[in-house]
Amino acid sequence: MNTTQKLAAALAGVLAAASAVHAQDRPLDQRRFDSPYVYVMSNDIQGNSVAVLRRNFFGGLEKVSVTSTGGKGVGVGTTAPPPDPLGSQNALIRSEDGRLLFATNAGSNQVSVFAIEGSRLRLIDVQPTGGTYPVSVAQRGSRLYVLNSANTSTITAFQITAGGQLVALPAETRLLGTDAPLVGNQPNVGMTPAQLQFSPDGDWLAVSVKDASAKGWFELFAVDRNGSLAKDPDITPSNDPQPFGFDFDAHGHLVTSQAAGSAASSYAISHDGSLKSISSDIANGQAAACWLTVSGRFAFTANAGKGNISAYRIGGDGSLTVLHGGVAGSLEAGAAPTDLKASADGLFLYVGNSLGGDIDTFLILADGRLLQVGQTPVFSGASGMQGIAL
Repeated sequence: MNTTQKLAAALAGVLAAASAVHAQDRPLDQRRFDSPYVYVMSNDIQGNSVAVLRRNFFGGLEKVSVTSTGGKGVGVGTTAPPPDPLGSQNALIRSEDGRLLFATNAGSNQVSVFAIEGSRLRLIDVQPTGGTYPVSVAQRGSRLYVLNSANTSTITAFQITAGGQLVALPAETRLLGTDAPLVGNQPNVGMTPAQLQFSPDGDWLAVSVKDASAKGWFELFAVDRNGSLAKDPDITPSNDPQPFGFDFDAHGHLVTSQAAGSAASSYAISHDGSLKSISSDIANGQAAACWLTVSGRFAFTANAGKGNISAYRIGGDGSLTVLHGGVAGSLEAGAAPTDLKASADGLFLYVGNSLGGDIDTFLILADGRLLQVGQTPVFSGASGMQGIAL
């Protein structure tokens, strides 16, 4: 057996062990829809597009196709260092059933729908979002909601037809509490809403809102059985000015990153939609913890100001403990992570490096440490790449 074969055999052993550990932590719904593909959005100012990357057994990625969204991105960030153009999470998502992909076009105020056909995407529809600077989407059943983050911020709704087309539902528009004007083609992303996401039970649509001049907050809209949102949300203030990316653990606790303090917090959702703090402001000692994803009993934050990733252990009660001195893994020198997602099998973490235009792949070890196993060029460096979906 040569050296390469020995390394492959060793990594296969690590993967097998990690798979056995992570399988215990995965909710049943996540075990059904694991995919061999990773989707990455260019956010290019000349014309937005989505790349399809195929994952191999060892977690490495190969770019196999690129498809235009039919809209425009905004390019590299200009209003808040590091270069974060969208100031958001979930700019690109895969549908619950795995058949469709939804992409925001912040530069043309549109949302695109693709049919997923193996390693290829087929553009089905492109629709105006009814607002300015769409940066995040959330889907449940036959409804798609889009977060428009600039000027008068709104959530707009669409009905998804059987063929994947979108039908606007103007009566379902909901106003948020920010008004960040465009400066050139971008708002100050430190002052905008960041993300939409449904709670696991589908009863709430949560929105994180940043306010760098004061304190941010969360808005939770009740969702009725038809998918309509309540007229008014329940609002919970954040201790941090910039609650950013968030996700839910297997027990429905909301776990969020906090950009200003480079920290994470966790909350339980009360019956009235208010958030009850569990762990508050657990700092990781890094800088600009903006994006967060939950994988089993871990939460990972992408720290844009340091070019590294922090890991938190999530207790059964939703409590957070920062691990490994705040650094579970690091990107290459000069990198600025601007998004991340964990694979549904709990084995791999994919981190977008916008400055390099590549995706870094990490194996998630049993103790939450990250072992880098690949780096895949996707788009031109420093061109605005942002948005990852699995």
